Parts: sequence; structure tokens; C-alpha cells
Amino acid sequence: MTGNTRKLQKLIGDFYMFRDHCIIIRRDYNTYNDLFFSGVDELLIKTAPVFFNDIAEIMSRDWLLQVCKIMDPSTKKMKGIEYETISIELLNTQLRKENLLTDQIKKLSSQILAYGGLIKPARNKRIAHFDRNSAVSGIVLGDHDEKSLSDFLAHLQQYCDEVGRAIGVGPLDFSASGCKGDVRDLIMILRQYFEVAQQTHTMDGRR
Repeated sequence: MTGNTRKLQKLIGDFYMFRDHCIIIRRDYNTYNDLFFSGVDELLIKTAPVFFNDIAEIMSRDWLLQVCKIMDPSTKKMKGIEYETISIELLNTQLRKENLLTDQIKKLSSQILAYGGLIKPARNKRIAHFDRNSAVSGIVLGDHDEKSLSDFLAHLQQYCDEVGRAIGVGPLDFSASGCKGDVRDLIMILRQYFEVAQQTHTMDGRR
């Protein structure tokens, strides 16, 4: 195996890890959206309002952390030792060396990193660390509109597809993440439970 072949194989391996992480990001977004933005608020409140509020906060914090990971520099130093990080910058550095970094990949990278600029203050000052000045001031960190979020998700999908094509592994649509045992099954079971409970209550009232 030549040196160039080894470098390309490393790039492909790094990309697979990166894309797998992006799939997790999209899956978590879909789960959050199905739970809290699909018109089932009343169902969740009737079931366990405190629990689902906690779940919303936990998922929101973790999602910011996972998204910010892909915005990291390509390397970091710990105790004088340099480590690579699976990130856009790492992939683009390798793509550039292989003459595979297209203008479209550059554009999508900039768009994704711009979204990172919106949310990093929340990660840096509230989630990964507890910045006193931010806490005292009560300022909202990481706030952005729905369009910025939907654009980010679209750009992330497009970036993965463009890089996949560039290195020869092809695109993969990960916008949908439904599977057996997912959040939609939970919602279905909760609905069935309350329907049965309502029917039982109605029948008891007629006796």
C-alpha cells in the first residue's frame, strides 16, 4: 500500500466516523422534534410533565455539545501531546492534501461553521463551563431562529453527500431516522393507554 493510498484510506475512515456522528445529530433532532414539536404536548403533560421537561433540557444541552464537536479545530494539545479531532476542519485538511476539496465543500463548510458561531457561546459559557458573568447577567446564549436550524441540518446533509462523492463512497440520506422502538412508538403506546383509560372511565360512568 502506497503512502497516498494510506492517506486516502485514513480520510475515508475519518469520514465514516464523522458521518456516523452527523447521523446521531440528525436522529437526536428528529427525536426531540417528534417529542416536543409534533402536537403531543397534552399527551406528555398528562403522562409525566416533570420527566419530559427534564428530558427536553438534557437533550437540548447534549445536542449543542454534539453539534459543536464537528466545529472543533483539526487538532488539540493535551499535556504537550497533539491529538486529532473528528471535525470538518480535519476532513477538509485531508481533502485539500488529496486535491479533493471542491468549492461546494468549502461553501457548505463555511455555512455549517457559521451556525456553530451562533451556538458556541452557549456551549462555552453555559454547558461545557459555567461562566459567572453570563449567569449573573441572565443573557440568552446561542439563541437563533428556526430557519438557521433548518439550514444547518440541510447543509450538514449536503456536506456529507459532497464529501462522500469526492472520496468515492457516495451519498447517504440520513434525514429520516424512524425505526422500531423509537419515540413514535412511545407516543403511539401513550395514546393507546389514554384512549383505553378514557373508554374505561366512560364505561364506569354509565354503570
